[in-house]
Amino acid sequence: MARLLLLSLILLLHNIVGHAQDLKLEIIPLRHRLTDEVLPVLQPLVAPGGTLSGMNNQLIVRTTETNLAELKQVLARIDQAARRLKIYVRQDVAGTGQVGEQSLSGRYRSGEVGVEVPGGRDGLSISAGNGNEVRYRTYSTQEGSDERNLHFVQAIEGQPAFISTGQSIPAPNQTITYGASGVLVTEGIQYRDLNSGFYAVPRVNDGQVTLSISPQRERLDPTGDGAIDTQSVQTTVTGQLGEWIDLGGVNQEYRDESGVNLTHTRRYGTEARGLFVKVEEIR
Repeated sequence: MARLLLLSLILLLHNIVGHAQDLKLEIIPLRHRLTDEVLPVLQPLVAPGGTLSGMNNQLIVRTTETNLAELKQVLARIDQAARRLKIYVRQDVAGTGQVGEQSLSGRYRSGEVGVEVPGGRDGLSISAGNGNEVRYRTYSTQEGSDERNLHFVQAIEGQPAFISTGQSIPAPNQTITYGASGVLVTEGIQYRDLNSGFYAVPRVNDGQVTLSISPQRERLDPTGDGAIDTQSVQTTVTGQLGEWIDLGGVNQEYRDESGVNLTHTRRYGTEARGLFVKVEEIR
């Protein structure tokens, strides 16, 4: 029994030594990629008993000759120079608006007493004098807007890229402080930054680009009331190199009607916002 056990151990050691002698050790320098980029791809492909590690932009491989050839074949596909890309983000805003108003005004006088209903929003007034008249006023205005905002930045495939432009808008403010000497009113100005741009990470494979992107756009509301319009999105899209890719958009419509005295005002309009991205390879 002891002799049988000893014979089994000798055969096992012989197989282990023989298998170790079959393994080949080689150091492979990387040309373009980092070890952290290629190790996760190659590790699952190493033959049982083999090892793979990386140091100083080199791969240290110990495996069979057949498996080593397979690993080199895969490495040749992934150890390529990262592509230089140019990313464009277009943010379009198009809108139409119309304002219409109809008003009736009049003035009636009898003796020293007169009643006047002016058009617009001045209210009812009573005055002395002579003369009677009736006025009807109507007007309509139309406006349209078509704005195209374009940002672009150069990037390396697989690496994040960021670009942002903006301006600081002054906004007056007022601070009221209550103290023993009374009320103190302090006038000042604060600045609000308006930024537009995008953050993106591109990856290219066989003429197709996969893009993780977060564009943002801010602007003052064109009505002039100090409001700020914002537009942003976060998404991952896939498309062809050199083609515009639709990221999404917003269509909105507004209507407003109001009346004061004999004046009726109506406002309505539409606005469409769209986001598009395009990636080109720089050769």
